[in-house]
Amino acid sequence: MVEQFLGLAFNTSVHESTRYTPDVLFLGRDLKSSLAVRWNLSLGSYVDNNCHTNQFLSRACSNLLAARKREPQKFNKGQTPHRYSVGDLVRYGLRLSSSKGQTISAKLLLSRSVPVTIAKIVRPNVVLLANPDIGVIIRRAHVS
Repeated sequence: MVEQFLGLAFNTSVHESTRYTPDVLFLGRDLKSSLAVRWNLSLGSYVDNNCHTNQFLSRACSNLLAARKREPQKFNKGQTPHRYSVGDLVRYGLRLSSSKGQTISAKLLLSRSVPVTIAKIVRPNVVLLANPDIGVIIRRAHVS
């Protein structure tokens, strides 16, 4: 029951990235919900009469591109760049879990990995880690 209302709320709300509702983008019109009819809610300022023109769709695409450019700025706002370089030896954190059946206590396990080498910096916050002895990529890791 709740899922239906959540779906309706999602489809009838104006999204920050496109500045339109999904039902306007896909159907070309607003969905009528009982709440909107009862309270006489209208998205007239957001909806054009001729929704699926090239101008309308290009405006929605430009809104998406602008939102895509804003997102990394919000994410990286308080971040400082890492000082690692290719070839550095590092350790990464392990996710520990206890198991009563196997009599393993997370308190006694190692919380860091064995030393590995940074093989490649994929993005400013993502690196590829390799075995320092044989150079085989072990995993991809997030640097914070």
